[in-house]
Amino acid sequence: MGTMGEHGDVSSGLVLSPLQEKALEAVLVQLAAKSSAGLVLLATRTGHFISMRGTQKRVDGAALASLVAADLAASTQITALVDVSEVHTMILREGERTTLLIAEAGPALVLLVVASRDVPLGWIRMLVQGAAQRMAEITRPAPGRPAPAMAAVMPGGEFADLVGQAIDDLWNE
Repeated sequence: MGTMGEHGDVSSGLVLSPLQEKALEAVLVQLAAKSSAGLVLLATRTGHFISMRGTQKRVDGAALASLVAADLAASTQITALVDVSEVHTMILREGERTTLLIAEAGPALVLLVVASRDVPLGWIRMLVQGAAQRMAEITRPAPGRPAPAMAAVMPGGEFADLVGQAIDDLWNE
């Protein structure tokens, strides 16, 4: 699942143990299989790629992770501006052929699922909510260990600069 367990994501305060990596990977594999998703991506809320599953093979996971994190950050700010405080955020986009869901998976992770419109929306939502909840439980800090600082996982400040730079880098490649 990449190098998250070895190095962690310093900007989000998330460091995964090998056991957590295996558990997250198992949830991702199960979600991809049950949802028949073309793409399932797990990233940190700061845009660092963790893992990807599904049948779509020609996707730049690092670029997609940055954009998904930015999308979630923008939606979080929109809800704050319109005075709608939501505990859990899920973004839904329906196209002609696909349904795209972006969901918070705890305070440090974000999950993207792209599935065929043939798969019932209620089924996909239920699977994504369940997977996000399990991922949040897997990454919950052990008792006595501090949670990631909210400034690191919430949009604004350094995070906004990082996202802006990541998007600029995409256009400059």
